[in-house]
Amino acid sequence: MKALVDSIRDRLRLRRSGVPAIPTEWEPVFEQSSRRKLSAPAHSLCAITDIGRFRRNNEDAYSFSSDRGLWVVADGMGGHAAGEIASALTVQTIVESMDSTRTEAGVPNRLMTAFASAQMVVSTHGLESAERRGMGSTAIAAVKDGELLHICHVGDSRAYHLSGGRFRRVTNDHSWVWTLVETGVLTPGQARSHALRGRLLQAIGCIEGIKPELTTVSLRAGDRVLLCSDGLWESLSDDDLRESVASVGSVRDLATDLVDRANAAGGQDNITAILYQHNGEREPGAG
Repeated sequence: MKALVDSIRDRLRLRRSGVPAIPTEWEPVFEQSSRRKLSAPAHSLCAITDIGRFRRNNEDAYSFSSDRGLWVVADGMGGHAAGEIASALTVQTIVESMDSTRTEAGVPNRLMTAFASAQMVVSTHGLESAERRGMGSTAIAAVKDGELLHICHVGDSRAYHLSGGRFRRVTNDHSWVWTLVETGVLTPGQARSHALRGRLLQAIGCIEGIKPELTTVSLRAGDRVLLCSDGLWESLSDDDLRESVASVGSVRDLATDLVDRANAAGGQDNITAILYQHNGEREPGAG
């Protein structure tokens, strides 16, 4: 684990210094600066992360495999750069777990195993260092399996689905304010501005354990899927998100527009989005 953490720390130092990280098969980098990274390996997929307007570090992380149909977004938390390490550990562990179980049947079970592995890695590392104690990360991972998209998440990073003109959120936030929305105490609009909206009920690394939530979505040609951290959806209303996602244009342009609009709306937090357009069953997938 020490070697893994050291490798992540090295990449974080490079990112903060403005030196582009070495591209990998998971992230062909087309644009990168000290504030923003955008990866667009195909016309149907784009991932982008931005530091926002007020944060010194970007504690969000993402990864994807365009040929295997696996996408992951994580939003870290914790002092002394622990949030950056937590999100990077979370993403890397989920990706490695999904890769090592590729020959096994059942994408949902593989996702649950991957999240359990991330929980073990992050929580163990948090206990090994006083500076990292309490570190954690939200996580959302999606795996395309033919015409199905399997989504697993912990925390308040979200997934949205645009199909046939209907735009809907397909995940529930694991947060204190969302329980108040579900019980009718708060409206979704009130929850967005609530002082305790950042209080999560579970996160990767939480000592109390996690209960990942699984969702499966059927895809049709032309559908679009958005995965994002709370830095995006807290800045923009669902109507704003729908307007951008449903617009005419490449997913690269639309993903960039989403992040630019979130920054224009305040950019209080790090902002990360993965936008995908489904073009039919011939596409590779199955994680």
